[in-house]
Amino acid sequence: MSYTNFVNKEDIIYEEDLVSEEDNTEIYITKNITVKTIIHSLTPLEYPPTSEEGTAIIYHVEGWQNIEMAFEDVQYSMGLPCGQNKTTCTYLGDIAVIKKDRTCHGVKICEFADPELREMEHKSVDPNSDLRLRMSKELSTDNVNYNTFAIKENVDLNLLQQLLNGLYEGETDEPVNNCYSVFSNSTKRIYCPHPHRSENTITQGKLMKKLCEVRFSKLIPVDIKSCPFVILISKGIHTHPPPPPNQVPVTIRTRLQELIHQANNDNTDVTPTHIITGNLIKTYFGVEYLSDIHASLNNTDRLRYYIDKIQKEIHPQGQGLLGVVYNYSRNINNFRDYVKRLEFFEDEHVIIVCTTSEQLNEWIKCKHFQIDLSFKRVMGEINEFEINYYSNEHNLILTFARVFTNRATTIAYQRIFRVLFDLVLQLTGSPPQFKHIHGSGWNCIIADLDYAQAKGLGLALNEIDNTKDWEEHLVHIFRSCLVHYKRKIREKGYNDIVKNKMIALLTAESESAINQVFDDIQAIEENAADWITFYRQKWVIASLNKSMSKIANDVWITSPDNTNVAESAHALSNRRGRDLKLLTAILHGQKLDKERFTTIYVHQKYNIPNKGRDKGLISRNVMSNKRNAKKLTKVVPTKRKQNEHTGSNKKTKTNIIEIEENDKENICTISSRKIKTRNGTEGDDKESEFTLKLSELEFQERALALRERELILREKEAKIREMELSLAEKEHVLNSTK
Repeated sequence: MSYTNFVNKEDIIYEEDLVSEEDNTEIYITKNITVKTIIHSLTPLEYPPTSEEGTAIIYHVEGWQNIEMAFEDVQYSMGLPCGQNKTTCTYLGDIAVIKKDRTCHGVKICEFADPELREMEHKSVDPNSDLRLRMSKELSTDNVNYNTFAIKENVDLNLLQQLLNGLYEGETDEPVNNCYSVFSNSTKRIYCPHPHRSENTITQGKLMKKLCEVRFSKLIPVDIKSCPFVILISKGIHTHPPPPPNQVPVTIRTRLQELIHQANNDNTDVTPTHIITGNLIKTYFGVEYLSDIHASLNNTDRLRYYIDKIQKEIHPQGQGLLGVVYNYSRNINNFRDYVKRLEFFEDEHVIIVCTTSEQLNEWIKCKHFQIDLSFKRVMGEINEFEINYYSNEHNLILTFARVFTNRATTIAYQRIFRVLFDLVLQLTGSPPQFKHIHGSGWNCIIADLDYAQAKGLGLALNEIDNTKDWEEHLVHIFRSCLVHYKRKIREKGYNDIVKNKMIALLTAESESAINQVFDDIQAIEENAADWITFYRQKWVIASLNKSMSKIANDVWITSPDNTNVAESAHALSNRRGRDLKLLTAILHGQKLDKERFTTIYVHQKYNIPNKGRDKGLISRNVMSNKRNAKKLTKVVPTKRKQNEHTGSNKKTKTNIIEIEENDKENICTISSRKIKTRNGTEGDDKESEFTLKLSELEFQERALALRERELILREKEAKIREMELSLAEKEHVLNSTK
């Protein structure tokens, strides 16, 4: 189906489209039906005119996609008594037509309706001079006009104020009983929505039917192609007010459905708000608001009805878990190209694995990655587990796999990792490689310190190599986020001494030093027993402290100590929507992953990066340090301004930073930090602390640069070593041939 983005000419009614044939003589439409007036129209009429002698409207329907809209666009309610038969149309040249008879059902009005409304009759409707304009004005609850008057002298201001407030001579603000509400006969309302006064009480008036005797006849040629005309005949005078334009014209309804289809393709889970706030209304109809298209669309529930109807057509089983199963089983729109596994277990655990072979091939190339569970993107009990990595080559966050699961237990995570490792083998042809097991491959996995998640990973690794238990596997490869660790400590109700001891666990240089810190915490805080028991586990402390971990030194240095990449990946996904339906979340994830890997392909092929700015490791750390320094400098100007009034007795401070190089670790560390004043006196504490932090930030930048240079040198040394081995091998071959 193709969707056009413009308004067709046939959708517009022009005055010259209405050509009237009126004569005093009767005009035979059929042998038994005569009229006095004939009107030719190229477009449907919502309020077809009528007369006692009869009025016939001949619609020229050549090129119309739906000839029924000549009748469906009529705003009058039509029904019994009715009938249908086959006859001959004399006016169109004695051709066979199907004649359908209907009767106008009138409207519904309030029992407190104004007498003028009760007695009203009409033959035609002019929207610009209709009684509804007066009805709207009378029913307005805020119908107040503000005017300015020049008050003469000797005027009683109190009396004038009473007159203006409507409180003079018994005038009140009570509801009046001249109701101008008119509703279509098809409305399900029982009571008028406006309050009325009945004796001494306020009540809602009941709606009454105002019947009508106007009869409509529809004549449709049997062979519409040879005779592209349809006729609508109306006889009688409407004995009721014109009904409101509640019916959406067919042409507008069709175009609106095309708009919803387009919005659904763009957004997958379209809502009325997306359409109202978007630009598709302007694109399709040339106006800003729905109510400008047609008065019936002032009721946004109609838009919601059309959206729900189209969503049910596109997703007959909904967009929840059942909808995912439906799309997966029938492979709708190649759904299984992205959703690789859909598994159900006896304990009601559900796993939906979303990835591609392209993503998994990139996954096995990296050395470390981050795992995390997101709770905000999917509506209901299902959450999204992601495997993420920051590519320094492309300056992009990559997601290698998305797993939707309704469980977060140890068994659930074990199943998830088992399925992922199996998919790696299935889609790449190579089993997953771990450095501590196979000697090459993944050497570090960074995650939050979630016990169930970590143990599930360890058990999955134990299935690959059962020579180590799950805890020993984690000691060799698992690293937890220090940001989360420090945040949890800050949230605890411990005193500052205990918190500092807990932070000191991260930098303790030996197992004995770590045990001493635990003993100190136990001695100071008796309520920390559970905390100590958990963090004293070998795999837990190994994920936080290098001296306890069996991860190689160079891997520990180069791998992240936080899950910021995973958190950023969650934020990136959440920008596409939060609390989404499951199917919508999957399709949004597919689109996002496709965008990312297409960017990689273009970068590799044409060397055009995703962003112009340098987003490498050093650049990002330098920018982070500058942001931290900027936060600290916010306190200084105020302090300096205060110091100007205290005189010039402030002593100038000099920072002395001594840097020693540790040959074993090849890392520069600060051995001592001394802040002195020229006279040897202590400076201001806050400024000293600020200066110290600035010095630390500058040092960190230099240390990062040294690490980067060191890694480059190691790579060059490895290449030189490889070349030497290659030359030695060639020399050996030459010697053997001699």
